[in-house]
Amino acid sequence: RIASSSPDTDEKLWSLVTKQVTHINDAIITWVNYSSATDEECGQRTLLLCAISDVSNTDDIVNAVSIAVERDAELWATAPAILPLRPVNGYDRYIKYNSSSSNDDDNTTESLQEVWAKQTMKEHGLFAQRALIEKSTVDELRQEIMTEIKLTEDLIRLHHPEINIGKDFISFKEIGSRGNERFDLLLLQQENLRDIIERRVVQRIIPVVESILESDEIDFDLSVVYSKSGAPDQGWHADGDHQKGAEDIKWDVDGWKTHLAPAYALCVFIPLIDLDDETGYTQFWPGSHQSRGLAGFGPVAQITESTWNGKCNAGDAIWYDYRTMHRGMQNCKKLRPVLQILFKRKWYAETRNYGTVGITEAKRDTLSECSQNNATGAA
Repeated sequence: RIASSSPDTDEKLWSLVTKQVTHINDAIITWVNYSSATDEECGQRTLLLCAISDVSNTDDIVNAVSIAVERDAELWATAPAILPLRPVNGYDRYIKYNSSSSNDDDNTTESLQEVWAKQTMKEHGLFAQRALIEKSTVDELRQEIMTEIKLTEDLIRLHHPEINIGKDFISFKEIGSRGNERFDLLLLQQENLRDIIERRVVQRIIPVVESILESDEIDFDLSVVYSKSGAPDQGWHADGDHQKGAEDIKWDVDGWKTHLAPAYALCVFIPLIDLDDETGYTQFWPGSHQSRGLAGFGPVAQITESTWNGKCNAGDAIWYDYRTMHRGMQNCKKLRPVLQILFKRKWYAETRNYGTVGITEAKRDTLSECSQNNATGAA
């Protein structure tokens, strides 16, 4: 990082560094990209530069950069993968779908162009779509889902009065929670809900899903992810790992075009209320799906301001690769229900978030054992 006063200065410093700092002894330095952030310690605007190198001592690179720009440089982070930085002009122009590029005449909801959707998901690991579901359908779904949430929690209270809902670990076939007022409720038997979603959403977007997943052998799980007032910021995580033997981008800047294995699963998040700073939202690290080596580096996205905040309106949709890192933000206001459609290749089964025993079947000793086995997970 280098102190910088303006975008124009950023560009000049970037040009100086990339022209003058190309080798340390025999080790090549490949400059990837640059961005800017605010240094939290001093409140100063900061230029961030990302490079790839096998130099044994990173201080040598820092010193070379300081000499080239005639000002102090500092190392902020190293990682066993390319660190995705926020583009200079921000994320929105790349990951928010622009309906002006579509020839569709539907004024109620946007229709996606498959080529744009596939490329954006491959490069950034997510995109946002306005008004996937119209307001009347959102209202209908919210009413049905709020009822289902109440029925499920009442069932837990009836059969497991020892559980402090929102505080204790829960691992049932129908619902999972690791406390902190966050829940993941599968919609398994709700035929009316599933019918609405399949007819009004899935059938419309399945061609785009098949294009992204590069398969027509796809099924989907339906759930509602919800948090209550008092839920704190979640830890950084990806819903799914890179599969064993599957390629990531390695050290190739354009590896998302040539090396990265296609997504095997993707989520479509559809909030049923407007999401803002009070209700909370999901924060993403665009590009983090590209490298398995980024696991555990979520805090770097925060200090480099490389995150994208999923604030949106009820009925909007955020699509993301199952490998993309993200976290739920704190909820200071009211219950926040988000419909989640998990599209996946048929060979993939999601087993992380739920138990194997139903609410009415589980016994206390079973719950205790499940809690010990899953205590380190993140929901």
